[in-house]
Amino acid sequence: MDDRLNRLVEELKGAIDDSIYASERISGAMARIEEIGYQVGLLLHATIALTQRCEEPANWWTRMKSRHEIQFNLDDLEFLKSMHISVGR
Repeated sequence: MDDRLNRLVEELKGAIDDSIYASERISGAMARIEEIGYQVGLLLHATIALTQRCEEPANWWTRMKSRHEIQFNLDDLEFLKSMHISVGR
C-alpha cells in the first residue's frame, strides 16, 4: 500500500473510532451497564477491504452477473439474509 493510501486508511480508522466513542447511545449503554456493577471493555473488529476501481461499479456488477462468476457460500447467504437482502436467480 502506498504512503498516501496508508494515511487515508489510518484517517478512516480514526474516524470510525471517533464516531463510536462520540456516540451518546453507545456511551449511555455502557454507563447503564457500569451502573449495575460491571466494567465494560469494548472490542470491535472492522475489516477494510480495498480494490482499485477500474470501471463504474454498475458496469462491474453487470459484467460479473453476465459471466455467472458470482458464487455465494452458505455463510454469505446467511449474512445476506440477516441483512434482508434477497439473492434471486
